[in-house]
Amino acid sequence: MVGVIINWAYISLICTLIGFGCLSCLKGIRFRWIHYLMAGMIAVTVYVEFFSIFWRIKAAASLALLAAALCVGFFKRSTPGFRQLWTDAVRVLFSWEGFFYCCFVLLIAFYTSRGEFHTDTNIYHAAMIRLYEEYGLIKGMGNLQLHYAYNSAYLAFAAVFDFGWLLGRPLHTTTGWLEVVMCIYAFRGLKDFKRHKTHKSDMMKAGILFYTLVNLTRSMSPATDYAAMFLTLFILTAWCECLEKEDGADPTACALLSAGAVYVATVKFSACLLVLLALYPASALIKEKRWRETIGYLLCGIVILMPFLIRNYYISGWLLYPFDKIDIFHPEWKVPKEYLLVDAAQIKTWGRCLYDVAKVDVPVSGWLPVWWEHQFRYEQMFLVAAVLAAVLQALLFLSRIVGKRRIRCGEIVLHLSIWADLLVWFFMAPFIRYGLAFLFAVIMIAVGGLLEEELNGFAKIMAGSLLFCIVVFVSPYWDQYITDAGVFFKHNLTRPYYLVQQDYDRGSMAGIEIKGNTIYYACEGEVNSYYACPSTCYYFMLERSTLIGNRIEDGFRAKSGNSFKE
Repeated sequence: MVGVIINWAYISLICTLIGFGCLSCLKGIRFRWIHYLMAGMIAVTVYVEFFSIFWRIKAAASLALLAAALCVGFFKRSTPGFRQLWTDAVRVLFSWEGFFYCCFVLLIAFYTSRGEFHTDTNIYHAAMIRLYEEYGLIKGMGNLQLHYAYNSAYLAFAAVFDFGWLLGRPLHTTTGWLEVVMCIYAFRGLKDFKRHKTHKSDMMKAGILFYTLVNLTRSMSPATDYAAMFLTLFILTAWCECLEKEDGADPTACALLSAGAVYVATVKFSACLLVLLALYPASALIKEKRWRETIGYLLCGIVILMPFLIRNYYISGWLLYPFDKIDIFHPEWKVPKEYLLVDAAQIKTWGRCLYDVAKVDVPVSGWLPVWWEHQFRYEQMFLVAAVLAAVLQALLFLSRIVGKRRIRCGEIVLHLSIWADLLVWFFMAPFIRYGLAFLFAVIMIAVGGLLEEELNGFAKIMAGSLLFCIVVFVSPYWDQYITDAGVFFKHNLTRPYYLVQQDYDRGSMAGIEIKGNTIYYACEGEVNSYYACPSTCYYFMLERSTLIGNRIEDGFRAKSGNSFKE
């Protein structure tokens, strides 16, 4: 726990300073601590992604990042914004509110110091972080294991803060850090609930707290799903805050959030349609002929996206893996299209609970009953609650239309983005965890909308009935995870991780030589190892690949004439 908290303090310091340096370029806009932290997280990630293209993420990358942060702190120390940020932090820390936050940090540190790893962390998250550290980038890494081609930007962020090169064993605290940051953001917003006239953002903040509860027992796992959902919830919540301002949504603030949405797409590409939020600030800025700002924010989005696309090209030979419709590159290390199509089919069929790539073209009527039966009862009830919330949203929209009350463009774009992402989630890979943030958003925004609407007659009765049913159907979901968290706490109190965090799981690994280089593979189960590098979780993937040259750094390519066989 102690090591976790020290690492969190360092991450917070670096992200705040880097974020302050980035946002201080924008004059006339007032930012809060959460904005600096999130801007810093994005900037650090982009930096690591670019750095990894040329060199490994070890001492040099970490020291350069630290130097940049200290320079910002030194040169900006006298600015009013910096002094105000420091003053506010000290004032909150030495108060009863700060005492509550400290207790909360200790609680999350307990869960982050021990627990269970996400299945995919053992398959490829930890191994990918090690690849960042040892090589930065290897051409054709996707041929060694297709999961590496998913190229989540979040693993770059995790790699620069794990300090395996310094400590001899890696830390994996970034998910817990996100939980702490997001929950403190939610707590600070909810403390003024009674004074707020509108409550959509309040309910979204409650959704952040509930989502944290879902992930609590796996807080130490650097899982890309968790990061993508937390960041999505933050973007949607901050967007709701913009809509609730008396003078309407500020296009500049919305443009910055749209840049954040681009970042979320690089963390988990299945959330890519969150970038539809950019339609509102783009149209507003263009309408006002603010061309310089429009170009500036467009370039900001491009800078965020560029290293992700460059790494995609080098890792897999594809611009967007595993999307085969954009097929413009043909390097030697390109993952064969046959492999890509099978991988994409696996994602779809596993998400639909069919578990057979031959069934990828089964129509919705064929796989939907199977998928539904494979969900736990509390998940089924949660999904019903989301459907009821959608009905409630439709009722509230209809009420506003009948009452001739204006529906703002920013609100329309918000719902368009949420529902577009939900459709992609449902038809592509409907694992509950992939779409959880958007499902939460549907429920929470509907409830928040009801709290601020004045309904009468039949509409009031109907809305109240829907709210009651939503609460009933959601309750088993919270109960499930509250029970899990309590049982976990009781069973892990005596585990010896109060100073040093629990290490990654170590699978049984063996190695084979290819052109004088040892490459490792998992001997049993799907447990790859952080400590064996480079490695693959699947021996059959190693069998069908070879080195381009005589060194690991030369990259991997598929063996000619090989077919995809498990």
